[in-house]
Amino acid sequence: MAWRRPEAGVGARGGLALALLALALCAPGARGRALEWFSAVVSIEYVDPQTNLTVWSVSESGRFGDSSPKEGAQGLVGVPWAPGGDPEGCAPDTRFFVPEPGGRGAAPWVALVARGGCTFKDKVLVAARRNASAVVLYNEERYGNLTMPMSHAGTGNIVVIMISYPKGREILELVQKGIPVTMTIGVGTRHVQEFISGQSVVFVAIAFITMMIISLAWLIFYYIQRFLYTGSQIGSQSHRKETKKVIGQLLLHTVKHGEKGIDVDAENCAVCIENFKVKDIIRILPCKHIFHRICIDPWLLDHRTCPMCKLDVIKALGYWGEPGDVQDMPAPESPSGRDLAANLSLTLPEDDGSDESSPPSASPAESEPQCDASFKGDAGENTALLEAGRSDSRHGGPIS
Repeated sequence: MAWRRPEAGVGARGGLALALLALALCAPGARGRALEWFSAVVSIEYVDPQTNLTVWSVSESGRFGDSSPKEGAQGLVGVPWAPGGDPEGCAPDTRFFVPEPGGRGAAPWVALVARGGCTFKDKVLVAARRNASAVVLYNEERYGNLTMPMSHAGTGNIVVIMISYPKGREILELVQKGIPVTMTIGVGTRHVQEFISGQSVVFVAIAFITMMIISLAWLIFYYIQRFLYTGSQIGSQSHRKETKKVIGQLLLHTVKHGEKGIDVDAENCAVCIENFKVKDIIRILPCKHIFHRICIDPWLLDHRTCPMCKLDVIKALGYWGEPGDVQDMPAPESPSGRDLAANLSLTLPEDDGSDESSPPSASPAESEPQCDASFKGDAGENTALLEAGRSDSRHGGPIS
């Protein structure tokens, strides 16, 4: 089985895992929801009864509720007033105490209530039924100077803000002493806070784990494939080396002057389609087809068969299946020169040199022994080459 060399592109496959992670981060809900809120500028003004001086302070210490209209409001501060004390203002019949300067009535007022006891919506609706123009909630003592987001859907167009506990207690104590406190609410800074929801965190975690599993699986696959490829390469090299030894047992012949008149079929090499020339070294296959040695040897290493008749040359030499230990197998006997002449034919163009060197007159009886002697010499040369180790460099030996 031939193994394809693995591509060294592990990083490229990792792109799939990165794309999965990017999909997780860009998926709907992966960024969670954006929290937009507005701070509130709170200004209070009152007259100090001891010094008869007007005290005025302003700070961006409030926060608008989620369902509150983002607009300003103004009025005297009123606080829940009940015999038992109900600073949260949760009871439906809660009444509010609003100190007014000069005893004026029907002035706009702002309800100041404490957080806790009921929902934000209930507090706002109780104050709205008393015609409050705005509702100000102050946070619990444990939160210090912090303000919290408020959800109070269904409260209409009444302005709702939250202030810190210290600020709320300061205003509450002034009102409880009967000091009229005027509060002005303004719109402060817009804030946008993005956070990832719990569902998005789970989605991203699953995507990251999936990415790690895919990367690990690919690494394992890559190195297994590389190991198998390396083993197949070693086996292929060993196989080619043994095949090369077997091919070295095929007969070699050097084309000489005067080899003509023999009945053969081929006039050229079927691999390179070039005519045979004097001094060419040819390889003779068991099927008696002849080729240039430099043409047929690489072909046999890859295909093992004759290019013309598809004969399995390895099996024809007596090695069945895959070539094993070549040195332990007996080499096939070389045919004699007379047998070779009976089965091999070369039709070569005569060159002027051979005509001049040949005798001017030769009878048929004299030419036949010369052919026999020539092929006997070639057979002896082939036998010497085989006994020398059948190496390719020896096969392409001295040109005769």
